[in-house]
Amino acid sequence: MSKMVFHSFWCVNCGRRVYELPRNKGHQHKDFHRKKLYCPWCHDEYNCVETKDLEQEWQFKQDFEEGVYKNEQADSLAASGYPCVG
Repeated sequence: MSKMVFHSFWCVNCGRRVYELPRNKGHQHKDFHRKKLYCPWCHDEYNCVETKDLEQEWQFKQDFEEGVYKNEQADSLAASGYPCVG
């Protein structure tokens, strides 16, 4: 029995999956945990949303389409020292 599970991280800027990272089953983060990661699609660092299963992935995609993460895009860039555009 494996002690690791894979969770997906989704970019709040483009809505694409950025990485799948292993997590120890005994060390879980809250639902929709944020982590600043480099997005290979956007070529910049953004807060990425962690999903643990297909249901959470579906919820992220729905929230992204509804614009729930729009403010986080600007906040991610502001925190990195880059000017916010748009």
